[in-house]
Amino acid sequence: MPCPKFLLSWSTFFEVISSPAVTGIVGQDVVLPCQISTGTQPANMEVQWKRIIQTHIETVYEYRAQTGQDVPGQKYQGRTTLLKDGFTSGNVSLKLKNVQPADRGTYSCIVKSNEWSADAATELQIAGW
Repeated sequence: MPCPKFLLSWSTFFEVISSPAVTGIVGQDVVLPCQISTGTQPANMEVQWKRIIQTHIETVYEYRAQTGQDVPGQKYQGRTTLLKDGFTSGNVSLKLKNVQPADRGTYSCIVKSNEWSADAATELQIAGW
């Protein structure tokens, strides 16, 4: 019996790239950078931003391209915006408004498509407190 063959084009695979660290100023907005290596939006893309805390993982923001649904995390209502104007070039950075000292920590950008998923983390450091 022949082995089944699975064909995936290389374009379905991508990397997610971010800066290792960003500095936010208390009371101002900061952009948490995230870029897809293919430079284009994957089919049925889903973008998740999570905050990694010692005891758990907190949802900061979720976006589903298929439904166009934006879902900010409970603690981030009205404080997050995905920079959708950059989607066509693979930019899925997140703007965090009115940065607070408690926002300091590690954030993970997770991008999923039908065939693939990848993630990258960035450390948010806080200045001005």
